[in-house]
Amino acid sequence: MLADAQAIDGAETGSAEPMAAVEFELALDTQDPTRASFEDCVRAAAAVVGGEILFAIPTDGSIEDASQIAAVRLEAGEPGGILFALLDESETAIRVPDRTEVGERFYGFANAFVGVLTRIRDDLSFAQVPAEGTA
Repeated sequence: MLADAQAIDGAETGSAEPMAAVEFELALDTQDPTRASFEDCVRAAAAVVGGEILFAIPTDGSIEDASQIAAVRLEAGEPGGILFALLDESETAIRVPDRTEVGERFYGFANAFVGVLTRIRDDLSFAQVPAEGTA
């Protein structure tokens, strides 16, 4: 429950707006990782809060009782806008960790990932604009 309280007041999440963090956690509570993949569960919960999944990868052993980690980016304009979900080692429960549990390395990776996606999207939208004038 400590992580829940921290997510509500924003003290430890350090990223997503507190209400969006609570809504994401509630949406994850409705998911069953024994019936759907971890990535599908996180993707469904992200859709509830208007977010998108950035990645779902195996953990490296640095997070206790976690086999996979996923990062979710909230809608553009949300302050910080990065949330995480962890699948436990028994692969039966998903939880939202606080920032200290995830660590700066995963936050840095998620932010870098957002930067790459943003550049790709910006480049694609520029490339799809028809050229004006003649050569």
